[in-house]
Order: sequence, then C-alpha cells, then structure tokens
Amino acid sequence: MVEPVPAVGGIDDALDGVVGAGTREDPRQIVELWLAVPTDEGWRLLMCLRIPRLGGFWQGVSGRVEQADATLRAAALRELDEELRVTEVDELIDMQRCYDFKSMNFDVWYRKRCMGVLLPRGTTAESVTLSEEHEAVRLMTFEEARRCARFPEYVWELDAFERLLVERP
Repeated sequence: MVEPVPAVGGIDDALDGVVGAGTREDPRQIVELWLAVPTDEGWRLLMCLRIPRLGGFWQGVSGRVEQADATLRAAALRELDEELRVTEVDELIDMQRCYDFKSMNFDVWYRKRCMGVLLPRGTTAESVTLSEEHEAVRLMTFEEARRCARFPEYVWELDAFERLLVERP
C-alpha cells in the first residue's frame, strides 16, 4: 500500500537526528534518487539492479536517512557514495514527491522522499563501483527504465523526473 503525502520541508533543512520511528504515525525516512546523465542522444538514467536477496529489481539509489545525516541532501549524497562510489554531482533536485509505504518483509513504515540527481556528462556504468546491494548497473532511456520498473510508483517518479528535465532551460 502506497500513500502519497505532501513533501514537508526542504532537502537542506536540518534534521536534528529525527529520522522516524518506523510506525505508520512516524514513518522511517528514506531517500530515493533517480540518476540522470546527459548524452548526445538525450538524458539517460543510470539504473541499478538489486541483488535477489534484496528484491532483484531495477531502481536508482535509495536508502534510509541516518541520525548522523544533517539534511536530506546529506543523506542522498551519502547513499550515492555508499552504493556507487559517486561523489561528483552536477545538481540534486528535490522532486517534492513523498509517499508512505509498509515494508514487504517487516512491520515497518517508511516515508520516501524522491530526488533527481544530475550526474556529469560521461558518467557510465563502467565508471561507478557497485556496493554489495547491487549486481548490475546500466544506462537506460526513460522508456527502458519504465519497462523495467517493478513498482507503479517508480513509473510515477520516472515520469515526474523526465518532465522536470524536459522543462529545464
């Protein structure tokens, strides 16, 4: 069950160690990052395939916000470094999209904050280093990514991110 909720606060607002208790009333905070790379053919998404034990589905980069993260931006950049060893980012875009969901495996509620990441031109699957959470990485078109999306909310997020990129000056 996914419940869209209003995005409250900015990605640079201080968290002061508040990450959520994991209940329906106080969901645990997560960041979801969709990674775009400019190419001569247009924008491409860097998509990661989770290992089977962690679901075996394609996604961007996601992870829990930790108490040590000063802001959602800090959490996003930490997750990007942990999962792909990417430290160079051209821009981080708050998509102003949030939703709550209950874990498929545990009695834990999460609140996911969606962000777009613009990576430098020339970023490739070969230029990143996968953590043990992922078994593959690929550059894809938005259409390919939508076809690979396991969850309907991923299509919703990808559509929103693509619109943001098209509307950029």
